[in-house]
Amino acid sequence: MAGEIAIPVTYVSGNSWFHKLHPIPKLIWAIGALVLAFSTRNPLFLLCFLLFGFLLIILAGILKNYLKVLMILLPISLSFIVLQSLAPAFPRPWVAISEFGPFTIYQEGIYSGISLFLRCLAAVNFASLLILTTHPSDLFTALHKIGIPHQANFMVSTSLQLIPIVQREFIIILSAQRSRGMKSTGFSAAIPSIVPVFAGTIERIQQLSLSLASRAFGSKGLKTNIREIQATFKDYASGIIGFGFTVVGAWYLIYYSDKLDWSEDALLPVWFSEILVVGSALIFIGTILYFWRKAKG
Repeated sequence: MAGEIAIPVTYVSGNSWFHKLHPIPKLIWAIGALVLAFSTRNPLFLLCFLLFGFLLIILAGILKNYLKVLMILLPISLSFIVLQSLAPAFPRPWVAISEFGPFTIYQEGIYSGISLFLRCLAAVNFASLLILTTHPSDLFTALHKIGIPHQANFMVSTSLQLIPIVQREFIIILSAQRSRGMKSTGFSAAIPSIVPVFAGTIERIQQLSLSLASRAFGSKGLKTNIREIQATFKDYASGIIGFGFTVVGAWYLIYYSDKLDWSEDALLPVWFSEILVVGSALIFIGTILYFWRKAKG
């Protein structure tokens, strides 16, 4: 339906080896990916890490859903290249390699932009693996078993489900209004739906709080869960490998950070830098126009 832009950040049921993996090892890998991605600016390492995560996504069988996430994330990540090329996150002096009217493209900015672009995608790959292959209740149970307070677990699991729930209610309300003859399209159609969505969200929160209170959610003592999970040797091995890889990788990247910094040696051809910046800008602007037209209906 015109005007509906899905945000596909929710659990996808499946029977892959990654779906069967315990949530804690997946969480360790997701946190480790974030640590490693922001421990270096070396584009080669970030690219290899990105491809490794992409391979895991394919093996987990969630490529179709991940591509929907990538469709939203990719233009935002490409904007880093444009912004950094014009204002590098490096101390001056900067080496100018090209000019577009009042704008100047700097060598350090291209390097920094590519690094940020790869960082973002590499970290999101493993975050997507965690979110798309882990049932929120399983994550709740796993965190509770390692001593995380159930109140904090509840906030995490509820946050993971909030976006799809609100989106689903918004689509239902919008469809109901259109079935009653509302002919508005785009953002003008979304405005009348905002109040019912917020009212429904507040009512849902009230019902949830009453439900939790009736079940003595805040009481002390042993808590039980409907979904029970047990860690196997494979889960322990995956968690240990992920933790060890993170520690060793972070130490190596930080200790040899000077040798891995190619910002002064990586001289990209001028034509390549120009195509990269202009192409990234066009994709970013084109994506904004696409979603604007889709929302407009």
